[in-house]
Amino acid sequence: MDMDISELDGNVTCIRLVGRLDSPGVDRIEIRFTAALAALGRPAVVDLSQVSFLASMGIRMFISSARALHVKGAKVVLFGASEMVQSVLDHVALDQIIPLAATQAEAIAKLRA
Repeated sequence: MDMDISELDGNVTCIRLVGRLDSPGVDRIEIRFTAALAALGRPAVVDLSQVSFLASMGIRMFISSARALHVKGAKVVLFGASEMVQSVLDHVALDQIIPLAATQAEAIAKLRA
């Protein structure tokens, strides 16, 4: 699992994930992922377009990071999930906790809504 962090226009953090969000993948990035979101306390979008697998550990990481960010008054939107990853997100109804979007533009629009 690899992770790239950048800043988009409008003071939005963008995190791009590449690989498998299984137990070893989450172990590899979780501390940096949580720090990138919660420490800055800024709105964020997470690009899932290169995530090939999503397990319960990845879902837990998203929820705990979103809660930490919410405490700081900001939110996160996940976007770009593949069909397989999207089916996992739908199955656990993650959209009830964290907004989901198809594209980066749609994710940024949901941040501002």
